[in-house]
Amino acid sequence: MKNKGFGKFEVLTMIVLLMAIIAYILWYFLAGSDSQKFNTMKKNAINFSKVVSTNNNSFHNTEHVYLGEVITEGLIPNVKSPFSGKDCSVSDSKVDFDNDLPLVTLQCDNYLIDAVRFSGDYNNVPIYKVGKWQTEKPKKNYEEKVLYNCMDGTKEKYPEYYEELYFVFRINEDFGRSHFFASTIGNDCRVVTKTFYRTKVRVK
Repeated sequence: MKNKGFGKFEVLTMIVLLMAIIAYILWYFLAGSDSQKFNTMKKNAINFSKVVSTNNNSFHNTEHVYLGEVITEGLIPNVKSPFSGKDCSVSDSKVDFDNDLPLVTLQCDNYLIDAVRFSGDYNNVPIYKVGKWQTEKPKKNYEEKVLYNCMDGTKEKYPEYYEELYFVFRINEDFGRSHFFASTIGNDCRVVTKTFYRTKVRVK
């Protein structure tokens, strides 16, 4: 008499199929969650850009405005990362104006919207995953930038190196100055620069 029940092969096949179905369901919901977070980041970038555009005359350098400046002016609260809930970068997030049109950069954790002009549908706006700035050059998929600090005696004044214009903003705040470029800062502190690199890969 033949056994009409499930054999070991059939049971194993069902287990594999169930695992595949569960894996797909998890992937579906996690991918949907990430997509929502990316959209939230894009909306935050748009809001940041609008606040800067509306209040452009409030800033010392009206062509390049960093998130840190906007927060200092009390025009916007800290922008929170939709991925971790931590504050987005105040020194790597900015709005640059090109022919009076805003280009917004927003970095939250290691995700970056890079110099985007928002118009209409923002679904195609690229988002990158970036590494930390480091002095060692990666083998591939990297960008490089000269960043600034200054010496306070024998120590670096700031805990990290900044883009030139955010560095200038920090110096102006700390010394009560109105510099526009790092080249005029020499009387306040000895400016030092280093070339940094970070990986950058498009993920969305």
